[in-house]
Amino acid sequence: MRHVRPLTLLGAALVTVLGATAPTAAEAAPQVPRTERVSTAADGAQLDGPSGDAALSGDGRRVAFVTRAPGLGCAPFLPCLKVKDLTTGDLTGIDIGGGHLYSAPLLSADGDRVAFTAGTRFTAPYVYDTTTGTAQRLWPENPPGSNELGAVRSLSPDGTHVAYTIGNRHGTQGSRLLYVRDTAAGTDELISPPEEGWKGGASVNGDGTRVAYQTGGYSEGPEDTADVFLKARGTAERTRLDAGLGTAELVRISADGRRVLFNAQGGLYVHDARTGTTRRVAEGRARSATASARHVVLSRADGLHLLDLRTGRSTAAGPPDARAGVGAVAAGGRAVTFGSAAPDLVPDDTNGEADVFVRHLR
Repeated sequence: MRHVRPLTLLGAALVTVLGATAPTAAEAAPQVPRTERVSTAADGAQLDGPSGDAALSGDGRRVAFVTRAPGLGCAPFLPCLKVKDLTTGDLTGIDIGGGHLYSAPLLSADGDRVAFTAGTRFTAPYVYDTTTGTAQRLWPENPPGSNELGAVRSLSPDGTHVAYTIGNRHGTQGSRLLYVRDTAAGTDELISPPEEGWKGGASVNGDGTRVAYQTGGYSEGPEDTADVFLKARGTAERTRLDAGLGTAELVRISADGRRVLFNAQGGLYVHDARTGTTRRVAEGRARSATASARHVVLSRADGLHLLDLRTGRSTAAGPPDARAGVGAVAAGGRAVTFGSAAPDLVPDDTNGEADVFVRHLR
């Protein structure tokens, strides 16, 4: 850490001569962290059903979440997908047709695009444009084998590339194929074929040129086999990142494609694609990370923590029962969203339901 010397008398005099003024007490005081309940009606009223599965836009302005609140027009077994603007309080519903189940929302950095999984009998990946109010179903043309269901895995920060999986109902075939959709060109590229096993996760970088993905399941049990790979689109080569670390779980690839974060052996690892080196950087299981890969949401016994990998500073971000998804943290680590049934996070929480919250840290 670089240490800065205190101002000498001469330095202080120079500051005065140059016209600089000392900050006021209000300017110097750091912002006090606060928790906001997001799963409310547009007028702020608490909901009459459970909510969860939340994601935050990179700019921290919008939150997408799934709810079963009848007061918002949702049926007990047909969850709705809502997007709330934290600045205005406006609540927008995404509806692609009656009878659909919604899950796994992800937001672009500006919140204008929402990727999600939805379906009636079988699910499929979608991307929704909030500026036009239109949804696009993501599916490749003539994929190999039998495929009837799919799921969203990752959305690039600018919303132009979506990683998604498709497969069928047989055994572990539900995510047998991994694709990346270029939404501007309308093209799909096969990233991982069925021969590589089922895909437990995927993450696409900012310009869509690199994809990190996980094969197999992860629970750190001896019977599990899960590995993390990095692949440049348009090539046949892939690099395994977790060699010698046992089973691993992908967290994300950075927007610049230079770093890949993954969990293994009870801790968080960072792979540097430029040097080919991998190092352990934190204890605990990472749930989400910013596009820069600098700020990480860790799940520990006492709750969620936001860790700054550059400074090592850790900040409490959620209670022990908090559930954070892959899109849970805003750029700069300014806020974290999570689901929780804790009734004491905000005043007047009396609905007795799990809700979605945002912890503002900056």
